Amino acid sequence: MGVSIIVTIIAFGIMVMLHELGHFAMAKKFGVTIHEFSIGMGPLIFKWGKGETQYSLRLLPLGGYVKLEGEDEESDNPRAFSNISPIKRICILVAGAAMNILLGFVCFVIINNVYPNVQVPVISEIVENSAAEEAGLTAGDEIIRLNNTPVATQSDVSLFMMGSPEVIEVTYLRDGVKEKVTLSPAMEDGRLLIGFKPSIKKLSFFETFEFAYYDTRYVVKAVLVSVKMLFTGEAKVSDMSGPVGIVQVVDDTAQVASAYGLLAVIMQILMLFAMISVNLGVFNLLPFPALDGGSIIFAFIELVTRKKLRQEVLGYINLIGLVLILGLGIFVMYSDIMKLL
Repeated sequence: MGVSIIVTIIAFGIMVMLHELGHFAMAKKFGVTIHEFSIGMGPLIFKWGKGETQYSLRLLPLGGYVKLEGEDEESDNPRAFSNISPIKRICILVAGAAMNILLGFVCFVIINNVYPNVQVPVISEIVENSAAEEAGLTAGDEIIRLNNTPVATQSDVSLFMMGSPEVIEVTYLRDGVKEKVTLSPAMEDGRLLIGFKPSIKKLSFFETFEFAYYDTRYVVKAVLVSVKMLFTGEAKVSDMSGPVGIVQVVDDTAQVASAYGLLAVIMQILMLFAMISVNLGVFNLLPFPALDGGSIIFAFIELVTRKKLRQEVLGYINLIGLVLILGLGIFVMYSDIMKLL
């Protein structure tokens, strides 16, 4: 467990550093005055740098920040964050999440090169008496779209089925010819199934990049589906995991994968953190106060209305959002601890 805690802290440190580096680099590009670039939160361990920007390392590893002039207060400085154009502000805000998503993509490229065999929705076998058999699908058919959703991996198919579709228009390729068929999936063991077994595809080097994109896209969609399920009541807040729960998952993952060797352990943990990094990027873009997504909405409103919002008002809104997020974090951490007892 101790090793899992250390690995989790290091991994989160890398994610946070790259996230803040995205904000930092884009702010530098646009000439924004940057007071501090910090890795970590809380008490200062040490600092360095000359000029207007202070670089610092702080005690608590589960955070970090870039302190920009005019980010939380009014400023007469023309290089203040609040005084640059809304488009430039949006670029700075998006850059942090983009770095997290890019990190996940790079991890998936590595994983796909180590384990190049992936499941794809090319039918290798039809399940007897299934919806697929009744619809006339056969081995060799390549499913490329379910309703209006393109699918490239078996994970795409699984995610689509989580939506509990009653009727599906399946678009597939048979001998290079695009065809369509409509079917109603059947419920089996609590899951809706079309009724086919996927094929295994061995990726070439260049295809590992293509499928890393598909893997990243899958995680982005999975996060959005999960958020939707929280709002519709299909999922509970207690189902979420915080740092405590993630450490436990890392430890469980390492123990299961250890039976297959050290490389398997590393790749499974890398897979887990690729998903968390993309998750972190998408979560930060949600349109909620105190998140980057909330600030993007405010910048977009200013862009449309051409009226500058008061920093004092934005500060109060973000403070309320921060309190709610911290409250959610405390609840999730409590829930994680209770699950361990």
